[in-house]
Amino acid sequence: MGYLLFIAFVAFLLLGIWRATAITLSVHEGRKLDFNLSRGLPFFAISALIFVFWLSFTTIDAGYRGVVLRFGALTGRTLEPGPHLIIPVFETVKPISVQVQVEKLDSQAASHDLQVVHTQVTLAYYQDPCCVTDIWAKLNDDALDRVVIPAIQEAIKAQTAQFDAEQLIAQRTLVRNGIEQYVHDRLTAHHIDVDAVSITDFNFSEDYNRAIEAKVTAQQNALKAENDLNRIKIEAEQKVTQAQAEAKALEVQKQQITPELIELRTIEMMQSRWDGRLPDVYMAGNGSNALPMIDVLKAAGKVK
Repeated sequence: MGYLLFIAFVAFLLLGIWRATAITLSVHEGRKLDFNLSRGLPFFAISALIFVFWLSFTTIDAGYRGVVLRFGALTGRTLEPGPHLIIPVFETVKPISVQVQVEKLDSQAASHDLQVVHTQVTLAYYQDPCCVTDIWAKLNDDALDRVVIPAIQEAIKAQTAQFDAEQLIAQRTLVRNGIEQYVHDRLTAHHIDVDAVSITDFNFSEDYNRAIEAKVTAQQNALKAENDLNRIKIEAEQKVTQAQAEAKALEVQKQQITPELIELRTIEMMQSRWDGRLPDVYMAGNGSNALPMIDVLKAAGKVK
């Protein structure tokens, strides 16, 4: 819209100049340039009105609010997105963003156990659209450097000091909630709302990282030793149980042994180891004297 007004202003101005300027022909003087303001006055008047209207016209983009100032002083007027008219020369408009803005900040603080912790926090915030006039009056459109960054730094230091280094990792959500609540309480007084707070990184000193690694290794070794001890204990208990079972079985067998059972087991053993045939030779002494064995039943023709 502003460009169209400017083009219209230039067009009517040139048209007025063209209408006010005339070239006349004279016998003695020849061609003569004649400028008569009255001929172009209507066009000059229209161009002047367009120029004033152009200076009075302003546009507020979506996601912004306009603070109207009159010679630098607040008028109390807040302009919504869209076209507006102001008093030219006397009034100016300062656009204030009410969109969600994201700020990343790295901060160094000490934990409860005096470990140095480097923390990176991402804050999403926005300025209250209803209070942009107060925000301009107090912060002059410099909320980030004046209140947002200091609030984040103070919140990180305050929350980090309440936890040990290990707790900062184990209770990350609790730490984040504490930072968010702290920042919210600080910024609300300045009409700035917190959309979200995220802890994107925790980083400790090299010495502490090595100490944590050594501690984890020691815990793993202790756990392995405990597991090995439990395994040995279980194996020993299994052996004792097995021995007790075998002893109990032997005791039961011992109670069941009778002379008849012994005789039966002897016969069964002899049957499994002897086929009923007598040896052909009997070795006596050291084996140098061999005596032939005579099968009487076979010799008598009783058996084949």
